[in-house]
Amino acid sequence: MSQERTELADILTEGLDVIISGFNPSMVSWNKGYHYANPVNNFYRLLFQAGFTPRLLKPEEDVTLPQYGIGLTNFVVNIPSANESAVPASVYRAGRIALEEKVTRYQPKIVSFNGLKLYSYYFGKKLPDFGLQTETIAGCPLFVTPSSSGAANMYFERRRELYTELKQLVDRL
Repeated sequence: MSQERTELADILTEGLDVIISGFNPSMVSWNKGYHYANPVNNFYRLLFQAGFTPRLLKPEEDVTLPQYGIGLTNFVVNIPSANESAVPASVYRAGRIALEEKVTRYQPKIVSFNGLKLYSYYFGKKLPDFGLQTETIAGCPLFVTPSSSGAANMYFERRRELYTELKQLVDRL
């Protein structure tokens, strides 16, 4: 008998180049058990195009990301939803402490928010611009990209540029 899922587990280990944090698991990811599993999500394509991975990975390969220096987490690991707005802002704000603890424990070179509103939830103010921020998370530099969700396609070219910029920054650190 299978056990009911209570969270979409983080993929984190020590020595990572970057921890990428999303909002919360999508319903597709929750049901399949893999991060960024929705076929319209551009996450793995962006990683590949930016040079983080040598080939286009499938969501089922999410556990291999640490070998490429990438770790995954979400502000909220135990509440799946169709989109980020279905989860109350107070729940995201409460995820701040857990994220700080993870960053402190794993000490990546950089933290990246996969979604501009994550910055607002974390810092309580509007994101000034995408890219490298002046603020840090537990002493680690912070980089913000638009969400990789297919619903955020208005940012497609900008996302690709930012993931490439993130990769270049990781390589310099």
